[in-house]
This record gives sequence, C-alpha cells and structure tokens, in this order.
Amino acid sequence: MQSAGSRFIGVATIVTVAYLAVGALSSAMSASETQAIAVWLASGVSFGAWLACAPGRRMAVLVGTALASLLWGLAAHDLDVVAAVVFAAIETGTIALGAWMATRGQREPPQPLLQAALMVTGAVVTGVVGATLANEFWRWLRPDTQTFAAEWRAWAFSTIVGILLVSPVITGFRGFAIKRSGGMPMKQFGAGAAMFALFLLTTLVVFHRSMHFRFDSIAPTLTYLPMPFLLLASMFWGPRGGSVATLVGAVLIIWLTANGGGPFAANEGFQGEAVIEVQAYVWVWAVLLLVGRALNEARRLALTTAREWQLRYERTLQATGVASVEFDAVTGAAVGGESAHAVLGPEATQLRNIRDWLDRVDAANRPFAQAGWDAVASGRHDTSNDAYEVHLDGRNLHVQARLAPVRGPDGAVERVACLLRMASGAQHA
Repeated sequence: MQSAGSRFIGVATIVTVAYLAVGALSSAMSASETQAIAVWLASGVSFGAWLACAPGRRMAVLVGTALASLLWGLAAHDLDVVAAVVFAAIETGTIALGAWMATRGQREPPQPLLQAALMVTGAVVTGVVGATLANEFWRWLRPDTQTFAAEWRAWAFSTIVGILLVSPVITGFRGFAIKRSGGMPMKQFGAGAAMFALFLLTTLVVFHRSMHFRFDSIAPTLTYLPMPFLLLASMFWGPRGGSVATLVGAVLIIWLTANGGGPFAANEGFQGEAVIEVQAYVWVWAVLLLVGRALNEARRLALTTAREWQLRYERTLQATGVASVEFDAVTGAAVGGESAHAVLGPEATQLRNIRDWLDRVDAANRPFAQAGWDAVASGRHDTSNDAYEVHLDGRNLHVQARLAPVRGPDGAVERVACLLRMASGAQHA
C-alpha cells in the first residue's frame, strides 16, 4: 500500500511530465512572434488534474505545475532562474485561483450545468489574470518589446481554450474503469461516429489551404459549418467521448489554421494572429459544447434519479400488497404501475381506462364506484374510499380502492391517483 509521501510524489511527477509533454505538443503546433505560446494546452492539464484529484492531493498538483512551468521557463523562454520562478508563480497561482473557483460546483448530487458554468468562469479568470500578470512580467523583463496587446491576447486565449478543451477530458475520465457490459449502445456510438465523420469531412474542406480561392467572398460564412456536427457527436457520445471529440476536433481546426488553412489565415497582421483568432472561435464553440454536454448529462441524471425513485416506490407497494393506478381526470385513460400486475393479476394490464375498471366491478356495487370516481374527478371530494367486489382473471376479488385528485396550477383536477389493496383472499366465481 502506497504511503502518503509516495502518492504525493507520484501525482506531482505525473502532472510535471504531462504538463511538459502537452506543452511541447502545443509549441510544435504553431509559431508566433509573441513570448506567450500561441497554442497552450498545458494549463488544462494542471487545471483538470486539480478538479479530478481529491482535495488532499491538490498540493501535489500545484507542486508538479510549479516544477513543470519553472523548467518550461528555463528551456522554452530562455529565462534566468529568478525570472523562471516568477513565470512559474504566475502560471501556478492563476491556475490554482481559477481551479479553486471551478471546484465550488463539486457537490452531491451533481449539478452539471453549475459545474460547466464554474469551469468556464474559472478558465476565464485563469486566462485573464494570468495574461495581465504575464504582460507586466514581459514588460519588466523585456521593455523593448512593443507587442503587449498581442502578448495579452495570446496568453489569455490560449490558456482559456487549453483549459476548456483538456480539463473536461481529465474530469470526464475520473473514476473510469473498463467494463465488459453496460457501456454505450452500438446505435448511439454509430450515430456519434457518423456525426464526427461529417465534422472531419467538413473541417478538412472549410479549413483547407485553398478555401479562400474556392469560395472567395463566401468563405467566412462557411466557418461555422463543421461545428454543429461536432456538437451532435459530443451529445451522442456523452461527457467522456464528447470531451475527447471536442479536443481532437478543436486541435485539428487550430492545426489546419496554423498551417495556413481556413478563413482566419487569409489576412494576418503578425505571425500567429490567425491562430489567436481561431482560438477565440474555438472558445465560443467549446463553451457551447460544454453546456450541451452538461444539459445532456443533467437530463441523464434526472432520468436515473426518477427511475431509482420509481423502482423504490414500486418495491414498497409490492411489499405492502398495494397496486397503484393513475387516471386522466378528463379521458379516464389509465396508467398502471408494475405493482398492479403483481397484486391484481395479469388481467390488470388490460385495464386501459376507468370504464374498463368499472365494467369489472360487481353490478351491485358499480353505482357506488361510479359515484366515487365522479366526485373525485370533478373535484367535489378530496378523497374516496370504497370496498367492492371486482371480477378479474376468473376470480372475484374483494378490493379496497382509495381515490385522490391531483390538481394542476390552476386548481383543476388533472389526474386521479388510485391505490388498490386486496381486502381478503380471492374467491373463484
């Protein structure tokens, strides 16, 4: 069993290695005249690791981030030790600030929309505060540099986009375990794969080098064509698959733009400007995709919770020998729970309307049953309790029926809830 110290070192080492590896990949994607890397996904590694780790291991994430950014400052920016320490403090401190804000949404039960909103807020805070501090850092370090506005945009956009693309992947796979069953249905996976294939196809066309020559003045209007397919693929594949699809798709768009493709590369005021602009484009869509996945996840969690409560309710009714049926107050259409079959027998599933039920009530008691229904369905009474004989499956069952109205916002009766209990054993007719 690992000690606390070895776990701390392990987490810090993983964050350091992942940060540097992703940083090297980001740096290789695009050249820029700014000191800030035009494409910067490494911040998302540390941000996502903070969100995914238990609170007791977040200090290890910060140590790994500080070490990695210190090494990056020394190697990639050719800083001296003091300047590299300041650089690392800016990177680590702003990530910690934004990630701390994002963790305010981690609660039980999960609230996907709140978590998405706070993740976006934390990413923006990290990017904006980091860009502002870094701008002053570069001004102090290299006062002859005149591209402070470009530096600010490069740091802010690349950091925000990196967090919004990488962090959902890390948090989505928290607690992931390979299972033999219970995964995504093949139809759902196939639908997502088809949408992602359409996204790739349209992206390769819209962000091709020859795009401005082929489409001339309408080229900018085609920029948004690929993204709805990515949104659909993300929603089909859920939080895990969707976050991976978003990361791959966004990196592809940025890489194609960095290589001179697409409408953003048509006019550049300075080297790397197109990449900064395309990241603003990706930022908007990353937020939209994040919200779309959050809505989808919120719906899934609501359905799961409702199903759990339904099963608990049905088990309770069956254990106590009670059947539940709901009737539409106007049409009389019936919806029976699973307990109806267990308590009343197979023929209970054929009771589709209040009329079907009343037709099976013993003729002598039918007027009383009808009167009870009318009183409750019309809203004259708040309850009706009757006991009578019902003929079901060739048996005469002595049933206690309790009816109660379910009123809508305007006070009118919309549904009639009915609980049925066997008052005595069944007798053959």
